[in-house]
Amino acid sequence: MEEKINTDSKEHAVEILQQLNEYRKTGRHCDFMIKAGSEELPVHKNIVSASSDYFKAMLSHENVETNSGVVEIKEFDEVCVKKCVDFIYTGDAYVAEEKRETLMGVAHMMQLQRLCDSIAIFLEDDLDPRSFFQTKKIANRYNCKQLEEKCNQFALKRFKEIAQSDEFMDLDEKFISFLMESKETKAKEEGKCKMLLAWTKHDIDVRKECFLGLVMKFQLIKMTLSYRRFLVENEPLIIGSGKYLQSLTLSILDSTGNVSSKDFNFTENKQLVVFDQTSRRIHSHDVDDKTWTPMQTIDQVIIQNTVCSAVVMESYIYVICKNGPFYRLEYAESNAKWEQMTNTNLYGTCAVALDGFVYGIEYHKYSNIMERYDPSNNIWTRLTNKSLILAWESLVAADGKVFCITGTNQQDRVTNQIEIFDPVTSTWSMDNRSLNEARYQASATATEEGIYVMGGKNVDGKSLTTVEFRSSVTKTWMMLKPMKNARQYFSSCVIDEKVYVIGGNGNPANIEEYDPETKEWKITETIQGKNIFPLASFAINI
Repeated sequence: MEEKINTDSKEHAVEILQQLNEYRKTGRHCDFMIKAGSEELPVHKNIVSASSDYFKAMLSHENVETNSGVVEIKEFDEVCVKKCVDFIYTGDAYVAEEKRETLMGVAHMMQLQRLCDSIAIFLEDDLDPRSFFQTKKIANRYNCKQLEEKCNQFALKRFKEIAQSDEFMDLDEKFISFLMESKETKAKEEGKCKMLLAWTKHDIDVRKECFLGLVMKFQLIKMTLSYRRFLVENEPLIIGSGKYLQSLTLSILDSTGNVSSKDFNFTENKQLVVFDQTSRRIHSHDVDDKTWTPMQTIDQVIIQNTVCSAVVMESYIYVICKNGPFYRLEYAESNAKWEQMTNTNLYGTCAVALDGFVYGIEYHKYSNIMERYDPSNNIWTRLTNKSLILAWESLVAADGKVFCITGTNQQDRVTNQIEIFDPVTSTWSMDNRSLNEARYQASATATEEGIYVMGGKNVDGKSLTTVEFRSSVTKTWMMLKPMKNARQYFSSCVIDEKVYVIGGNGNPANIEEYDPETKEWKITETIQGKNIFPLASFAINI
């Protein structure tokens, strides 16, 4: 009975292949020639036939090549032909970036499936915004299904980056339709619409019909009202689809309030900003990438005076301290210094920005006072007093007005009432629709669709998770899904129509996100090593 002797068969195969490659290099025992350009590559028929179905078929019967002992490859350059022959004899492959497509072409022609698969995997691993267009072209041309899918998913996730490339304009109609229609495309509806317009105008006669079909599929409710108005006022492709569409859309937009026309800035990136007492710096947070970036330092005098409220207006961050000191910083300038502006007479201010002014009320004590700051003359002006004397109110700007929402009165009674200040008439009025739940130390923020009021404390002093929403159209309050965590005395802001809540007594370490589309809350970030001022978080464009 025979017994198997343990040998290294793989090493044996490698040594044989190495020896055959040495024979090839010197022309020893070679019986066939591959010509490409100026290259003449002697090979062994048995080796290339065993490795390549292309050569196997060619050398299996009598033809011009077998009779002459030479095959000339004219459609591909000599460098990549030589690379494929090297692969047949060594199993190794190398390629320069500019030769990737050609190498795949030669490997595909020679039916070197293992090399084709290896190139596809290499291209997958090396996929980035710069290589995307070449890789997608290779995947489509050579029917690399897995690589095609990889490119598709990459384009959905990195739409913003590939859309800014000139090569985006050369994408075919089928792929553009895929990007525009997919719910997984990581881009705002405005961004997709803007790039669809640019792509269409690159060859408007051919692409116009495609545009008209795709633009009707955009979810208009997800676009800001200002961008929708910009489109119907300024975009010929939209206007050309029917003047009635323009009139109808403008009437719908105007019914929700005074909405100005505004184009969408594709490169604009809105980030959340906090004031950190630990590092004594401002930090911005990219809610998509989950990254923190340190910004300017906070002057020691600002920290000592205690930051009560902060707002952003134009290119400046404005900060109001507890006893009235008022500062601003041009945040886009990395070397900018804090400027002290005219102090307010308010104590423990809660502030909002509206139409180029800062409005502030006294938050930390019972008061009915409001002041307005005008940056054009650096002056605070006392406005008409509110009807209600309250503390711990929520302040938000919406529909061109300032809303003072809920709070607690001097008898420690918690209210669900709302007062509204109209800057045009400089008058106050009571909202005849109150919140469903009385609360104080809540946070309020607004989108173009309406106002959100979140958390705070109830009449028993218990921290709340509850959330209410006031539609700009119906003017009524409705309960939404509650936050994941109860919190009071905290900040909130809006980024890409999603609501973010930051910190708060009892939960200073996490950030929650509310998506109006899914109507769900989720914790998106845990703040590490920061001690943030609770009412001084907001969103800025970077």
